Amino acid sequence: MRVAVSGIRGVPANFGGSETAAEEIGKRLARDGVDVVVYCRSHNSATDDRTYKGMRRLTLPSIKTFQLDTISHSALAALHMRFRNTADIIHFHGLGNGLVLPLLWGSGKRTVVTIDGPDWTRPKWGRFARVVLRIGASWCVKWADEIIIDNHPSIAFFQKRYGVTGTYIPYGADRGRPQRTGYLDELGLVPRRYVLFVGALVPDKGADLLVEAYRRVRTELPLVVVGDSPFAASYGAQVRELAARDGRVMMLGYVRGHSYRELVYHAGIYVHPLRSDGTSPALLQALGSGNCVVVNSIPETLSAVGDAAVSFRRNDPLDLTAQLQMLLDDPSLIEQYRQRAVERAAEEYDWDKVTAAHCDVYQRCVARHRGTPARRSSVTSRRSR
Repeated sequence: MRVAVSGIRGVPANFGGSETAAEEIGKRLARDGVDVVVYCRSHNSATDDRTYKGMRRLTLPSIKTFQLDTISHSALAALHMRFRNTADIIHFHGLGNGLVLPLLWGSGKRTVVTIDGPDWTRPKWGRFARVVLRIGASWCVKWADEIIIDNHPSIAFFQKRYGVTGTYIPYGADRGRPQRTGYLDELGLVPRRYVLFVGALVPDKGADLLVEAYRRVRTELPLVVVGDSPFAASYGAQVRELAARDGRVMMLGYVRGHSYRELVYHAGIYVHPLRSDGTSPALLQALGSGNCVVVNSIPETLSAVGDAAVSFRRNDPLDLTAQLQMLLDDPSLIEQYRQRAVERAAEEYDWDKVTAAHCDVYQRCVARHRGTPARRSSVTSRRSR
């Protein structure tokens, strides 16, 4: 089987949930003999290597603006796939990529789209972009052979709105344990003695909400903010201005590789204040790392964490302050949630099972195209019911 992946920045996964998922799934597929090619954006490529962890890399340009970066690259990739690529399955990550699906009509290739919810509700998008994303959603429903959705609330939303039952496959959680603390030492951080946020500095990620709430928390522990604002400069400046008023806040920008894993694994509390989201791989990695996790009370996130995290009232910085203070005043409670996080990640978010579920979807697509029954993989696909 041959699989082409697009709609992401590329691999290696420098940042972003879709990139992480594509890398984790792609390397496992390649290990099992699947021919995987990942379409990478030239301005995001951290390497010129043509292969990475068994996957082939194909680099194409894009229009580097917030609105056009993804869609311009995906359109070019779709044309390349139609005329130059022999893939059986073309897997797009992201709702907006529905706009390029008609370019593949009649090519004989099967298309799969992974989405994490109604993207047009996210604060970062303007009016025109929201209209485009709604069109993208309807075209995904019309043109894609299979739709994968990473959370149950969005499964229900698409069933009600479009009458389509997507296949539920969540992301996985990295449960690796970094042994070194060299990066923490450079920053003057002590394991389990800091609070962590990871995410792009865009409105829907909620960094402003956390920094505002943290100003009222009575603690000497630093708040470490990992992420930047490549396409939302004014919002990023707003967050940095808030952070500058509190000497405990450390703005690190992007952190990658082993340094990033050190930060996540050794955090005392991981805060996930996102105002809208699907199932975030960064959140799942925090669970897998055994962090005490605090989340905003949005349906998608609550569905992902179950009882393994503390939640605060939706978009309420005062309640976020109260929940953080409660944890910091009771270290035994932090330890309880750390254990719950590890158990949740092990039970629900295993990358090998996630990969097997993707294989189910791919095989179903290929079998339908050939008019033969789909062969089930050894691990049952995580379908919505």
